[in-house]
Amino acid sequence: MMATGHDEPTAPGPRGVMLALSDDADILRTIDAPGSGMQVVRRCADTAELLSVALAGLGTLAVIGTDFDELDRSVLDRLNRAGVTGLLLAPDADRERWESTGWPVESTAASATVVCARLQSIARSRVSSPGPRSAAPAISTTVTPATPASPPADAAAADLWDEFDAATPPASPPSFSPRRDIMGPAGTPEIAHTEGAAVGAAGDAERGRLVVVWGPHGAPGRSTVAAALASGLAGDTILVDADIEAPSLTQLLGLPEDSSALATAARLAARGRLDAETLDRILVPISEGRRLLTGLGRPGRWRELPPAAMPEVWERCRHAVSWTVVDVAGGQVDDAVDDFTLEPGRGAVSADLLRSADVVVIVGAGDPIGVRRLLQLMDDLDGDMRPTGRVEVVVNRVRASAAGPSPQRAVREALARFGGLEEVIVLPEDAQTADRCLMEGRSVLEAAPGSPLGRALAELVDRVDPNSGTSARADRAARGARLQCLVSRLRTHRRPKAANDPTATARPSAAPAGAASSPAVGAATPAPPPPPQAGLGATPESNAVHSAIAAVNAQASMPQPAADNSARRRSGRHRA
Repeated sequence: MMATGHDEPTAPGPRGVMLALSDDADILRTIDAPGSGMQVVRRCADTAELLSVALAGLGTLAVIGTDFDELDRSVLDRLNRAGVTGLLLAPDADRERWESTGWPVESTAASATVVCARLQSIARSRVSSPGPRSAAPAISTTVTPATPASPPADAAAADLWDEFDAATPPASPPSFSPRRDIMGPAGTPEIAHTEGAAVGAAGDAERGRLVVVWGPHGAPGRSTVAAALASGLAGDTILVDADIEAPSLTQLLGLPEDSSALATAARLAARGRLDAETLDRILVPISEGRRLLTGLGRPGRWRELPPAAMPEVWERCRHAVSWTVVDVAGGQVDDAVDDFTLEPGRGAVSADLLRSADVVVIVGAGDPIGVRRLLQLMDDLDGDMRPTGRVEVVVNRVRASAAGPSPQRAVREALARFGGLEEVIVLPEDAQTADRCLMEGRSVLEAAPGSPLGRALAELVDRVDPNSGTSARADRAARGARLQCLVSRLRTHRRPKAANDPTATARPSAAPAGAASSPAVGAATPAPPPPPQAGLGATPESNAVHSAIAAVNAQASMPQPAADNSARRRSGRHRA
């Protein structure tokens, strides 16, 4: 019987290799050949087996074919979280799109020797030094003669380390890019999303900005605010419904409920097939320069938006338009990774958006419950969840019935006193305007920019983008609406008076042809009424107006009544 003692376990070496290929015979023999310093630990048949071996810690390197059992960014992301890196084998035509995943890519036409050398280079860059190797374990008891001596496991590991160190890879082929083998702080490859590193300063100038609309639980009006922002911001805009709890932008804008364009974009991005032309095809036009990326139909489909693929979608949107407005689910964001499956949490997409957005608009309700939820949400924004961009706080549906006689001042004072929020956009309660816009399937800034709610939303748009000029357009629309209302009231006030006036409807009786009228002696001849205008301009309203004017002229030209004559006669001023 033998007992061994270890001060601390030896760090595993980068020798265990997992193969996920359709044809792996040549690569298997090359890797397992003496002197390579590596050993194949499993030939995986599907993605589930590959992830299981990685989660079990049996290997730290992998050679995966891009045509292997539904391989996508989510699988590679989980392998990275498990501490596994390696090499992708892709056809020459698909190498560019797979390089955007951050994993090194080699051509499927490369020989097994080149693949083995590339894998050795990746392993060396992953572990620059093998770390402390424990010495031979001290044997505290004697070994009985009947027990055959066997080399300890640590000794075998040390031999493999020496073999790996002694292995000298051949010269790298010209297609090898050392930049792709740069490792992150945790030993995982640095993931370069889309063309971010290659675009440079010129590409950053063409890169649009990202606005995320978020807020506490309930229905404070996040979707209404997001739709108004998308219609008011200057330049072309993409509105994205990324609410995984209760998506509603399709119904809010009166569009037919079809398949989820966001899920389609995520699937294409996961396989590196999302480009500008494909994104343009799946976008739904709303108005001129405004398009919608429809969200999920049900909340249970949130797994169709893998966090590893969504940064590609946002980058494509940024390069396509000037502004991308994303409506996300409300409430606290839980992006914790499952310890067993290493799968990101339900709120991983929202957490990534909050960290990378240029502007975060937080919308709360204007009642005591909504203000309390808003303050709690703002208080929890610390650490990794704190947005890196600018934060705008909006309080919606502020009304006297829920906040007192001076609702706006009460809400501002409460947020400043308990949350330290000085600059807050307050949106008044305007249920009539909101309901009308909902029935028309348009945003508030499109259907009613001059309403109180529209002018408050225009102020928010100008805060987000000072070059939009939305407040000036809303003011002009408000003045036009007031003028139109005044004209309508004047017309409504005048029409009943002309219709009820008995003289307005009186028409001169038609005399026989050739007959002349015989007015009283001494009376002035009344002027004939102007004839009604015939043709396109002859309307009942114009005829009534002409008749009223004629009646007034006839009344003015009639002789004075006898009562006036007798009064003048009594005063002594009557002349015969």
